[in-house]
This record gives sequence, C-alpha cells and structure tokens, in this order.
Amino acid sequence: MNSMLRILTCAAVVWLLAAAACAQSSTDEALPTSLSSFRFNFINPGARATAMGGAFIAQGNDATGSETNPAGLIFIPKPTLHGEYRYFKYFADRAVDATADAVINQQFEDSVNSITFLSFVYPYKSWAFAFYRQELANFEANYYNAAFIIPGELPGAQIAWVTNRQASRLNFNLDNYGFSVAKRLHETFAVGFSVRAARLTLDGTDLSDMTQAPPLIEPQVDTNDGSTIGRFMVANDDSWAVSFVAGVQYKPNDYVSIGAVYRYGETHKIHTVFNENLHVFDSTSGNYIELQQDYPEFEIDVPDRLGFGISITPTDQWAFNFDYVRIRYTDLNDQFLAVLRQSASPDADAYFGWEDGDEYHAGAEYLIPIGRNNSVALRAGYYQAPDPSIHYLGGADAAHALLYGTTFPEMKVDHHATFGAGFVMFGHLQIDIAGDLARDKDSFAISAMYNF
Repeated sequence: MNSMLRILTCAAVVWLLAAAACAQSSTDEALPTSLSSFRFNFINPGARATAMGGAFIAQGNDATGSETNPAGLIFIPKPTLHGEYRYFKYFADRAVDATADAVINQQFEDSVNSITFLSFVYPYKSWAFAFYRQELANFEANYYNAAFIIPGELPGAQIAWVTNRQASRLNFNLDNYGFSVAKRLHETFAVGFSVRAARLTLDGTDLSDMTQAPPLIEPQVDTNDGSTIGRFMVANDDSWAVSFVAGVQYKPNDYVSIGAVYRYGETHKIHTVFNENLHVFDSTSGNYIELQQDYPEFEIDVPDRLGFGISITPTDQWAFNFDYVRIRYTDLNDQFLAVLRQSASPDADAYFGWEDGDEYHAGAEYLIPIGRNNSVALRAGYYQAPDPSIHYLGGADAAHALLYGTTFPEMKVDHHATFGAGFVMFGHLQIDIAGDLARDKDSFAISAMYNF
C-alpha cells in the first residue's frame, strides 16, 4: 500500500476507531499551538554593546548600565543623557501544509521598530543616580497554515492527526521604568542597584476555520456556539509588577575589569482564555466535553538572569569583552504546562517545556583618535543564544511525537554575528550604530549619548 493510500485509509476510519485510538486524537486536536510562538527577546541596551556581541557586563562606563550592570554607572564622570532606536526582523519556520510523505514548512517574517532605551545619569561624588525606561522585549509573530493531515509511518496505521486551517497572531511587549543608584565602596570596587516597574502587554489570538478540515476526516473537536471559527486562544491584557537588577564591578587596575549582575524576573498576571468556544466528542459517553480554560490571572514569570563578565584593555586603543549569562527559562514552565496538561496529556511535564539556557558573548573594540576631542571606534562580536521557546522535549509515543514535533518545534541554539561603529564628536556627543544578524532574528540599532 503506498503512502497516500495508507494515510487516506487511516483518515477514513479515524471516526470509527476504538476508544484507545480516540483517546489519542481527542483533546490533542485542541492544543493551543499559539503557545509555541511565545518567547522572550531579551535586549541588551545600547548600540555600542550590541556591536560587541552584547558583552558589556564588565565594561560599564556608559548610561546603559542601569540594565547591563548598574555598578558601572559609578565610572561615568559627568551627567549623561542616552537614547536608542532599534529595528527588529523576526523569522519563524512553521508547518503550513503537507504532502503524502512530509510536512511543508514556510518561513514567516515580522518586523517591529521603536525607541528601546532612554536614560539620564547623574554622578555625585562617590554616588551615581539614574532614571531610565527600557523596552526589554518587543516581539511579534503572525503565521497561518492550510488544512492538512500530518503524515507519518505509524505502527498499525493507528491514527491520523488533523490540522485545520489556522491563523495565529501574537504581540508581546515588556517595558521597564526604573531608578538606579550606584556607590563606590573603594577606588577599585563599586556596587549598583536598579528597581523597576515593569509593564507586560500580551495581545494574541489563535483562530481555526472549523469548516476547513482535511478530506475524509470527521472532526471530533468542534465549536459549541455554532460558529465556524474556533478560538483556541484569546488574550488582550496588561500587567504591572516590580523587579530589580543588582550588580558589582571590580577594577583592580587600568587594564582589567570584572563584573557580575543578577536580574530578577517579576511575575505578571494576564487574563487569557484557551479553547474558548470548543468542545470535544467523547466516544465512551456519546457526549461532548467542554474544553474552555479561562485563566483570569494567567501567570507569566519573567526568567531570572545571572551574568558574569570580564573586560580587558591592553592598550588605550583596544578593548576585549567576554560575558556569560545563565537564563532560567524554566521559571515559565508551571503555568504554561498547566494549560497543556488539560489540552494534551497528563504527562505534559515530560513532553513539553522551556529549558534553562546559557549565553556566551564576546566582542572587541578598536579606537582611532582623531584630534583632541574626536574619535572613531570599530567593533565586532559574536554571541550564542539558547532556544527561547517552549517546545517538544521528546519521550512521547510515535503517534504523539508526530503531533508534538510538528506543532511545538524546537528552535535550537542560535548564533549571532554583530558589528558596528562609534563616533565621538566635540568631546561630548557619541553616536553608535550596530547590526546583529542571526537565523531567527536580525536587528539594527542606533544610539546617541551626550555628556554635560
């Protein structure tokens, strides 16, 4: 029997399968796949840092320190104003259709642009103070797919997974409004602390055309209000919470600087509804079971981040920076997995999840003096970013592995190449530009800093 005939035969008998087969295809068909597009996009402020692979924890000495490492603010000698504008382009590979033998993926692109950082720093004796606003995350995803059957070689042709025509949209923002204070405890050692009021905004829908199922499939999941559109996810809410950043910086001499920073991630509560108007047929009772999951306070726990850095300046012209950052993405798991336990399997903890990740950053800067007050800096860098998404972890049976691997794909580690330049003019104004190129996103930034 060829692949197409096997799939169509499997599809034709899905509705007539025994209870064991129905258990495989019931609530799994109502997975809120929009969860797989939710991810954080942590931004290191400043085009200067971006051009050096985001490695800036130990460098300090500019007005982005409120977020990068507040202890570094103490090394700014004059009152300073800083602003940054950034453009992002996101890329995502999504399953959009299928042949008899394979799922067809398509790359979707979304772009956003905004003012991502504003700050004012005021040094006073052995203290430094700052007010700032940072756009920590600005993420957008839009994608769609046709109605198709997920193909696969399954033992005994037990099941055929059905994907209706679907459209998903997700807009996610996280803005910090903060105050920073730094104190020099010794001529070589400083500490800093930022407290921030954080606003998270989530606006998203996951809609499915219930009239567009693949041929020969009689749907088990249907709407309970007669609508032809199934609402798998609906969210439009915002939440405020408080978080902080704490850092230390040690400069034993003019050539070496060492820094450490801890960014505490706050918890936000967003009203979110999953499977709002859906119910599923239960073959054992002959009745429909309601699938709606209404979370008045769906918790989104911003991951904590712990970082260490070292900066080496062997000459007045060269600087080399290296950072390591540990991100606790597993902070997000509890609430998201609670949804998947109801929509999929009680073993969702074993099959889905975020995984903690490591970032490695490296960058270099070469300074070219021009006269007494002007200079040009050339910069380049690299960093490795872990998978920022919730995804299928493995371990399910062959049938479910087909479904979960298609709807919750792993993004894997991403490698970023960065570059840029800086210009100091009149001894007071600094303009920096930077680019960041990678598989899953590109970004371009320009920032300006003026010291009084």
